[in-house]
Amino acid sequence: MKRLFFLILITMSCLFTYSAVADAESSTNQYTVSIDDILSISVLGSPDLKTMTTVAEDGTISFPYIGTVYIKDMRLSEIEKEITKRLSEGYITYPIVSVSLIKPKGKKFYVYGEVMRPGGYEFEEGMTVVKALSEAGGITPNGIYGEVKFRRKQKAEPGYKDININIKGTIEGGVTGDVSLQADDIVIVEANRKFYISGDVMRPGEFIFKEGMTVVKALSEAGGITQNGIYGKVKVRRKSEIHSEEEGESGYKDISIDIKGAIEEGVAEDILLQPNDIVIVEANKKFYIYGAVMRTGDYILKKDMTVVKALSEAGGITPNGIYGKVKVRRKEEGDPGYNDVTIDIKGVIEGSMTGDIVLQPDDIVIVEANKKFYVYGEIMRPGEFILEDNMTVIKALSLAGGFTKWGSPNQVKILRQKEDKTGYDVIKANVKAAMEGNATADIVLQPDDTVVVSGGIF
Repeated sequence: MKRLFFLILITMSCLFTYSAVADAESSTNQYTVSIDDILSISVLGSPDLKTMTTVAEDGTISFPYIGTVYIKDMRLSEIEKEITKRLSEGYITYPIVSVSLIKPKGKKFYVYGEVMRPGGYEFEEGMTVVKALSEAGGITPNGIYGEVKFRRKQKAEPGYKDININIKGTIEGGVTGDVSLQADDIVIVEANRKFYISGDVMRPGEFIFKEGMTVVKALSEAGGITQNGIYGKVKVRRKSEIHSEEEGESGYKDISIDIKGAIEEGVAEDILLQPNDIVIVEANKKFYIYGAVMRTGDYILKKDMTVVKALSEAGGITPNGIYGKVKVRRKEEGDPGYNDVTIDIKGVIEGSMTGDIVLQPDDIVIVEANKKFYVYGEIMRPGEFILEDNMTVIKALSLAGGFTKWGSPNQVKILRQKEDKTGYDVIKANVKAAMEGNATADIVLQPDDTVVVSGGIF
């Protein structure tokens, strides 16, 4: 009984051994040779032809008599047939060739770029891009938003072909989006693409470009616009492959953004960014107010800022400027100096909107002090007075309280400084005629005129 049991064990052991050897031989026979594989080749009856050889970089080996043989991607049985055929062509009659794999270097695929462990990996059937990235330790933070592609050598033509992979869709959507690799494929993970934000934002600098990144999202990542840029222009500077005259030699073009419209009205005014775009938030443009206003200084130039609005922001005109001229001093393009535009501020305030003007960056609103005139002599209240619009001699005498008992309407004259400032012209004022109704006799005063009333007899 024991003897029978041992016979059964021995038989089963032999069967298992044969099966394992058969499987190994089958696996070896299916193996296709790669570069750096080490082979042993022998010819029955010709021990001097026994050769140990390594597959060269060009996929060939060298064998006695027949020279170079290209064997890359051939099975062992196919190599045996090729060497047998070439030996039988005049070297050995009916050669029996045996080829065995001594040390397989194996087929490889490669992972390069922003992965934890770039390098070459042993290729197995069923290897995909996702599996390859997993073997390389996964994508680094610096490549999580970068493009993923694999590079494959072309068979029919020289060179390689790059095939882009939607790795996010592949991972989230399952195997349907994954791609099977072939031996010698190179999986490349590029670094995150960047965009840049410059100017009046809380955190200017470079940022990771993500799909669907818009100007509004970008500004949000930068912490938003500062108070110094809330009314400034927002634009996107983009590199153009085709240069136009307006872009100049730099090859960049600027795209202005209605950021208020983009925020209030949504995507209609927002635009999608591209890699390497520069979002620029300019500082608020300024205008300046000087002269007889409550608060002189610089102010933010908001949209549709007019002279009247500007004066309101400055607290209004002081009593010392209520009759002064209001003008806008503006730098004109191509003009070396400034031009002054006088504003009929009274007319504008009273209802003539056509007299108001929209301000431009760096405009200076100037409110001049009230012009003065002077009354001297036999008058009740001599002194200086504000030169209101259309101030005449009669109005001036009235403001000064009228004549004293010694004052005479026949002795009224106006001292007016000459244009060359070398002295004064004396202008006789016919006050009596003016008082009797002759309007032309009532002289309109000019700034710095002095009305002199002398004593005399009516």
